Amino acid sequence: MGFLVRFAGLLLVAVIGMSAALSYLFARTHLEALRSDLILNAVGQASATLQPALDKYALSGQFTEADRRGVDSAVRNVENFQSLVRGVRLYRPDGTPLDPILAPDETAMVKRAIAEQNIVQGSQETASGESIVPVFVPLASPTSNGYLAVAAIEVSESQLDTQTGSETRFVVTATVAACALIFLSLLTLAIAAQRELNLRRRQAETTFLQTMEGLAAIVDQRDPYTAGHSRRVSEYSVLIARHMNLTKKEIDRVRWSALLHDLGKIGIPDAVLLKNGPLDPEERAIISQHPTIAKEILGPVEAMAHIVPCVLHHHERWDGRGYPAGLSGETIPLLARIIAVADTFDAMTTDRPYRKGLSIEEARSRLCEGAGVQWDATCIAAAAELIDGGVLTKPDVVVTEFGPRLGLRLASADPA
Repeated sequence: MGFLVRFAGLLLVAVIGMSAALSYLFARTHLEALRSDLILNAVGQASATLQPALDKYALSGQFTEADRRGVDSAVRNVENFQSLVRGVRLYRPDGTPLDPILAPDETAMVKRAIAEQNIVQGSQETASGESIVPVFVPLASPTSNGYLAVAAIEVSESQLDTQTGSETRFVVTATVAACALIFLSLLTLAIAAQRELNLRRRQAETTFLQTMEGLAAIVDQRDPYTAGHSRRVSEYSVLIARHMNLTKKEIDRVRWSALLHDLGKIGIPDAVLLKNGPLDPEERAIISQHPTIAKEILGPVEAMAHIVPCVLHHHERWDGRGYPAGLSGETIPLLARIIAVADTFDAMTTDRPYRKGLSIEEARSRLCEGAGVQWDATCIAAAAELIDGGVLTKPDVVVTEFGPRLGLRLASADPA
């Protein structure tokens, strides 16, 4: 599940980032549009309410007390029926206050609204402890093509936030929900893909293992006295590796390497491999070539590259007197050291043409004597603990008839 966890983590980070960015973008865009619509609506209503009162002023040319009362009444109506409006100030086109007469100077904004012939929003202000934004609206004159006045309509920021908050939350929630749906959809696809990959990997591993078991059987079955040897060495190696708390990847690697540790014996002549008795020095030199032969067979196969070192060096000795490279100590690959112990244990405890297999107690004793000399002491300690616990035992039955069934003749047989 490593790939899936990494994918889900990266996807989650991406979705959170995308949700935040899109939520901010959509909310801001929506908020600006909504605020603009609310302000325009409030300004439109205020302008329509003020216009009749100002028309009288336009006709008379004098802003009388009656006109002021009419404007004040219109402003109160705006404030009562438009929750966003907190007040209205009127300015003449030259920027001087019209109503109230003591209104603050807004000459620049008034002239800008008239010049642009459009609504102009001023800077945020504070009035009675509340944030407001003045919006300057040029009001047309009914008697000419010019402007009669400019209304500074004070719009409440807090009221705007109240009215836009719920819709903003909806936009954010909808955006996050959409991103979450995308995340779940992609994660579902990833889980399905991972399951398919896991299935295919298991099938490939099973096929790979079966192939290696077949190769190992070819070697083992050449010799009637070692049939099943590679499989047993593989099983023993796995037991030792697990007892040493190696990773699953390392355990799988030692399993496969042990299965093929004697593959090079394919290239050993029958007269040497099947000799019914101890080997002389020349024959030992020949059979000691089998790790190198295995390397030559497996080396070109890319899928076997990770097991080649284990197969090549499983006959190295801790004291450096092994073969083929004379490696010593921890320069020998750990898995090769494990296979060496498992290989020796199986060789000691099974019958050979020239001797009977040792008892498990004797085999344990000899392994412990060679700890730190021929074999890695750590691997020997693990094997000894497995023997003491009854986990590592002699095989119950060893098949010995395959070679004779093929009609093979041992080196010591009568040529006649």
